[in-house]
Amino acid sequence: MRVLYDGWPLVRKPLSPQALHLHAILAYLPDGFQPIIALPEPPPPWMGDFPIHVNRTPDTLYGRLRWEQVSLPLIARQLGIKLLHLTTPMVPLLGDLRILISPCEFGVEIDDWFGGDQTARESGDLLSRLRRSLARGGMARINRILWPTDLPGVDRSGRLEGLSPIVPPEFKPVANLDLQKLSAGSKSLTKQLNTLDLPETFILYHGPFEMTNLEQLVESWKWAADAIGDNYPLLLLGLDMSATQDLSQLAAAKEFRLNLRALPDVSPDILPNLYQRCSAVFHPAPISPWCGPVRLAMACGKPLVASETALTDAIVGPTAYLTPAGDARSLGAALVTVVVEEQVAENLSAAASQRSANWRAAEFKEQLRNIYNKALVS
Repeated sequence: MRVLYDGWPLVRKPLSPQALHLHAILAYLPDGFQPIIALPEPPPPWMGDFPIHVNRTPDTLYGRLRWEQVSLPLIARQLGIKLLHLTTPMVPLLGDLRILISPCEFGVEIDDWFGGDQTARESGDLLSRLRRSLARGGMARINRILWPTDLPGVDRSGRLEGLSPIVPPEFKPVANLDLQKLSAGSKSLTKQLNTLDLPETFILYHGPFEMTNLEQLVESWKWAADAIGDNYPLLLLGLDMSATQDLSQLAAAKEFRLNLRALPDVSPDILPNLYQRCSAVFHPAPISPWCGPVRLAMACGKPLVASETALTDAIVGPTAYLTPAGDARSLGAALVTVVVEEQVAENLSAAASQRSANWRAAEFKEQLRNIYNKALVS
């Protein structure tokens, strides 16, 4: 049985939770299901050998709207595919597809999928409003909403399906990390790592990058930078050009030395190495239910400092240093504690590895098989 996947995030936002969740699904796809990945441009070399269908589409708001509402249903009809799996809320309004969604946006909660407007963060121009309106109409056609079993959620429609949380298999703890051994089999990976010129120790931040998130990040880092910034600079991963400009303006406005650096674009195959090499992950921001930085840090057994919310607490339990959301001073102090007090970092790392070991691929595969089969007959 063939399943169509929206591969737009794989080539346009390859470091996003949406793209990483697709990587995880493809890695653990149950036997008997063949993936077909719809792409708006030819695949990059790192994507792997998967069946694809390319429908060239410009990276514009209108191109994205047309991709969601016209191209995906058309590709499915041309290929005779009945099941579409999305990682965004932009659901096609027309067609006879059975549609499943894994919500991956930063800050999304299950209540957003039962009456809330999870697309409200987009700009208010005409095309954006049209895109949201069409997607809201398409939401009524969803067959299943796939939600991690470790997160709270109330099923109000009979469409909510629980799945064991997973991340791509490359994200795992690595003892006595040897960069040369990790990269020995890949010249392109070695070249990327050398180009990045990574410091020996660093803190990693991996989105989101809206202005409000960047303001919180800079304000929190200000409280930690003087104490640890020289030896543990903050590296930011996944910024686009607009976010990079916003970050530069914020740093300049603060008028103090922040010692943070935006990393250049990297391919997803280098991402596990960055997590495995970092000293800690900093996430003073809303989380993503699937494959966000919080889960990736836990999977790699890294100390994590994050804002405390109901969803974050449900995911991490005792495996992270959580402080009240919006409390920049407490977030900065927590990060200093994790870096300075080695025993705290070691305890968090051990707890993270132990907790993420409960994310079982075999369980995910069996659950996904049952969900796909139910969606096809319902």
